[in-house]
Amino acid sequence: MSETVQRVKISDLHAGMQNVDIVGSVVSLQKKELKNDRGESVYYYGILGDETGTISFTAWMFPSTVRSGDTIEIKRASVKEYKGVNRLYVDSNSEVIMRPGETVQVKRSYSQIKIKDISMTQPYVTLEGRISNVKQKELERDGKKTQMYYADLDDDTGRIRVSSFDRPLKEDGFVRIEGAKVSEYNGRFRITIGSRTSVAEIKPSFKVGERVYDIREISSPIGGITVSGFVVSMGEKSGLVIRCSACNQRLDDIHCPDHPEAPISYDIFAYFNIDDGTGNIQCTGGKNVFLKELGFTDEQFTPANKAITRRSVFSGLQEKILGKAIVANGDVSRNQAGLSLRLSSFSHVDEEFVKKLMTHMEADFQ
Repeated sequence: MSETVQRVKISDLHAGMQNVDIVGSVVSLQKKELKNDRGESVYYYGILGDETGTISFTAWMFPSTVRSGDTIEIKRASVKEYKGVNRLYVDSNSEVIMRPGETVQVKRSYSQIKIKDISMTQPYVTLEGRISNVKQKELERDGKKTQMYYADLDDDTGRIRVSSFDRPLKEDGFVRIEGAKVSEYNGRFRITIGSRTSVAEIKPSFKVGERVYDIREISSPIGGITVSGFVVSMGEKSGLVIRCSACNQRLDDIHCPDHPEAPISYDIFAYFNIDDGTGNIQCTGGKNVFLKELGFTDEQFTPANKAITRRSVFSGLQEKILGKAIVANGDVSRNQAGLSLRLSSFSHVDEEFVKKLMTHMEADFQ
């Protein structure tokens, strides 16, 4: 006797359902590669929507031709609860069928949230924040020129990148953005203002400033995060980096294969772990963060300065940060190893702060 297949709408899905047949539009689609002792594998995840709502999905088998915006039918899927939210699972028993020429009008839900709470489980959100660092670029789409605006959006919990087509963004303006689309690019969350997104100026009900987090609280790839803790380890490949002055490519030799006549330039790269007693996170930083700490100016940090060697830069970084208590500010990104913090600045802390931090860390082991 064959099992009954249930053709359902997204609003009718609930945990425990099997053999689900559903037609929807792919709102977003991401691909991830995994490497472990058993080899390499690939899975897909994203958002599926119909006229009744949206649902996140995970698929271990998925057609490579499917793109965001396509209408598909999924047969023999299952629904399980993941972190308190229903999720659609597509496995080897499921079937994904393209439905070319068909369109599904997706019902969008616009929950108002803070930047720290953004996730891919909510494809459209409402945010309030301050616009800054506005940049403009002219693009050509379908033979027509359009203006693309990029900016940062800050609230009292974090920062996220925002992009807008043909709709200018006002520097230092406080806005309410309703119906922004959430996506993840290069390991960072971002939002897009589309034709159905509303943007209105507001009077702020919050303060934008330093957002200090316990490391255990960091769960999303957003920007503008500050942590404090002890630097407990430093990567052995930290230190001096040699680059091509023409293309900025990192070099293993003193000549660039693409620009053999171009002179080289010096850079710094450091990666290390900070622990605050609640958890630890890998941090990375470059010349803009560490050059002054090492006692150099830009004019001094050049190949002409024979006092600069790989050993001296590595030793200098060890002396300045390893085992020291610091406050670090930067942007969180996601990679295969998890979340990491790319530093925009850091500072050492005074003795009183160190005592408080030590007390906090020791309490974690009581």
